[in-house]
Amino acid sequence: MLIRYIALLLFLPGFVRAQPDTTADVLVQRVVLFTSGVGYFEHEGSISGDTDVVLRFSERTLNDVLKSLVIEDHGGRIAGVTYPSEAPLGRTLGAFAVNLTNATSLSGVLGQLRGAEVEVDSPDGRVRGTVLGVSNQQFAVGQTVVTAPVLTVMSRDGLRNVRLDTARGVQLVDPSLRQELMRALEALANARSTDQKPMHLQFRGGGHRTVRFGYVIESPVWKTSYRLILPDEDEGEGTLQGWALVENPTESDWTNVELSLVSGQPISFVQNLYTPLYISRPVVQVARSGAVAPQRYQEGLRPQTDEVSVEYERPLIERDAIGVARLQSGEVLQGSVPARYGDANSGVIDITTITATGTSGDIGEYFQYSLGEVTLPRHGSAMLPIVADAVRVERISIYNESVMERNAMRGVRLINTTDKYLLGGPMTVFDEGYAGDALLDDLKPGRDRLLSFAIDQDLIIDASPQSSDPSRVVTGRIVDGVLRLQRRTVYERSYRITNRGDSPRTILIEHNRRAGTELVDTPEPVEQVGLLDRYRVELEPNGRDTLRVRESITSGESIALQNQNVSALTLYAASNSGLPADVRQAIQQAVRLRQDWADTEREIAALETELAEITQDQERIRGNMKAVQAGTAYYCRLLRKLDEQETRIDRNGAEIERLRELASRQERAFRNYLRNLDIG
Repeated sequence: MLIRYIALLLFLPGFVRAQPDTTADVLVQRVVLFTSGVGYFEHEGSISGDTDVVLRFSERTLNDVLKSLVIEDHGGRIAGVTYPSEAPLGRTLGAFAVNLTNATSLSGVLGQLRGAEVEVDSPDGRVRGTVLGVSNQQFAVGQTVVTAPVLTVMSRDGLRNVRLDTARGVQLVDPSLRQELMRALEALANARSTDQKPMHLQFRGGGHRTVRFGYVIESPVWKTSYRLILPDEDEGEGTLQGWALVENPTESDWTNVELSLVSGQPISFVQNLYTPLYISRPVVQVARSGAVAPQRYQEGLRPQTDEVSVEYERPLIERDAIGVARLQSGEVLQGSVPARYGDANSGVIDITTITATGTSGDIGEYFQYSLGEVTLPRHGSAMLPIVADAVRVERISIYNESVMERNAMRGVRLINTTDKYLLGGPMTVFDEGYAGDALLDDLKPGRDRLLSFAIDQDLIIDASPQSSDPSRVVTGRIVDGVLRLQRRTVYERSYRITNRGDSPRTILIEHNRRAGTELVDTPEPVEQVGLLDRYRVELEPNGRDTLRVRESITSGESIALQNQNVSALTLYAASNSGLPADVRQAIQQAVRLRQDWADTEREIAALETELAEITQDQERIRGNMKAVQAGTAYYCRLLRKLDEQETRIDRNGAEIERLRELASRQERAFRNYLRNLDIG
């Protein structure tokens, strides 16, 4: 309803609308698609005079365009780029003289135009006057009372009321108000439109000239797929056909567009530049203070100096056709221009141009296919040939227990004998018909890759569980009383291979090697990928063979000899046949020293045990002596025995002290011997 009423304000005779600028289409001429999900689109064409070029983008795409758009006008200038504002609708409408935020009727709009001059086409004739206000009044229509909006205006004949529900048209006399109302309506239309936003590129100048502009936007990742036709022999040249799958995500048709496909990962991100950003600011009250009377100051004295005049001349700055600021000498002050922009006279860098159709080139970190002229409708997709070459292949069967427990996979070794970088993708293999599908990783020219595409049912492989021999000492040394042993453990696994087919087979056995091991009595693998070893086995028709893989790992063991007893030292010297002779002799000498020390400790322990037994027996004797009368024969016998025991206690105590001193000397001798020992 609001739009219908406002139309009465705008489309009466005499209403003047803004005339659109002359527009021209500058079509896409070059496209570069990246595997990182972005594309560079370049337009080029001829214009004449002052021209606006209109592009349409989605809101999401506008952020990329605002970040990357670069423009060039040979012989003219760029006046600017305009696009619909994404400011909040309430803020946008509030900026116009006619605020349509809450105005949902004609009376609501006219109510904001108090003081404006309008002309109303009513059933009683045309009424022209200044708006005083709008009110709702009741009128009798037959037996019914209706409420209708009434416009009150000050006309030449005084105040007049005009019913708006019967008015055939309302015209704003002031052209500026009409223009403001139109702009408010455009803001409402743009806010409602969530599909495509127009962007106007304003070129200003005279005569015919060439303009060019480009931008980076989100684009579907281009993909590759391949077809491989195998040769008749086990080795030879097969045929490789590669296709690129591309999409045109833009709103423009591609007609004879120079298309390049780039494999690379440039850093790319999205930043919301389209939506206006407002920052809340603090409100500061105006400082108020009392008035201060004017002050008078006496002239002061200062030292005599020569006055120096400093002049600063601001350098003149020019801007070239694409708006890059330059000094008159040609030095670039800011910015740079992406690929293909500029020429030798403008001083802007121009990188390598697109090469001939179907060729490829290495550009450092990136690799590109240049496909020449391509025609593709908007939102269309296409398969474009990028490879059609002979490649060398070798038929091979590949076994990995984690893939198939008993069967190998039929495959080939593909050698990239083309001059093209093959981007990874699915590959369909043909061998006298469809043979299977494979996945190809990125492959540089001159490199090779293994591919598997089917199960080889003629090859049966039985892999035995991995076994290990008991670890044994292979060498040792003594450093600062520490015996350092090197032990070696050997692991073995066998692969029994049976070829049940009528043709010879070349098999690659993939064996997962243990970390830190070395091969023992095993042929060297033909390839290694980390801890994965590949062994090549040739088998005749109906033949059998066994591949044994033995690998050893060496581990270290440290033993502090000072903390070992005689039995442990004797065991190390006797059981470790891998020890060097001098190490074995040193351990034997340590055994002798430790044995002497141990013998003395045993003697001390025996004497201490005897003392404990005597002490216990003395308690028994003293108890018996208390039970008998002194002076009796039995009492005297007990007294003599007690005296003998005291003599033995004194003798044993002295012997224990001597032995303890001897044990201390023997311990020092043992430890000093080991501490200074460095053998092996």
